[in-house]
Amino acid sequence: MTIPRIQQIASVAVVVLLMIVLFVPLPSCSKEALVDKPAIVNREQDAKAEVQATVDQTILNKKIMVDVKGAVKRPGPYSFKLGQRIKDAVVRAELTQAADVTQMNLAARLIDGQEVIVPTKEKASLKQPKVETPQADVPDAMLDLNAATKEQLLEVSGIGPAKASAILAYREEKGGFARYEDLGEVKGFGDKTLETLRAYLIVY
Repeated sequence: MTIPRIQQIASVAVVVLLMIVLFVPLPSCSKEALVDKPAIVNREQDAKAEVQATVDQTILNKKIMVDVKGAVKRPGPYSFKLGQRIKDAVVRAELTQAADVTQMNLAARLIDGQEVIVPTKEKASLKQPKVETPQADVPDAMLDLNAATKEQLLEVSGIGPAKASAILAYREEKGGFARYEDLGEVKGFGDKTLETLRAYLIVY
């Protein structure tokens, strides 16, 4: 075999080798990991969301007892769902013609053990004595955002005078918290703060 012939064969071999390197894909050992890892993360997130939804639903299904008195046709204790308002209580008890609800906050949320007194028109001009709202029955070491006083809120690590006042202001303006996540609407409470305080606060 002549030298030019050998050189031709070698050139062809080099070209073939380059085509194999450039155009034939190599197997990737990391492809499976890239696909499976996000899937595992998504499953974990879905599981956490399902657990949280179950807890929220359990809380919302809890019944509370409220005693309705004053200018109503049917006074007495009534059972309500969490999140219902004073308006629902006076409707259930049926107002009398002498009832005057102008001094009542009908949008306020009902709390377990609360006493709702409907004033009469004759006493509307008289200053009604302030009735202390009983604190709801909440798990140990946890405070109900809808019932905790400013002093109690200040005992929670991470809540100062400004944040405690902001919670009370939101509660007064909105009529209370429907769920714990509503705390994120209060100024000064971001996602990290909500996660930190979840062990101390609850909407019950």
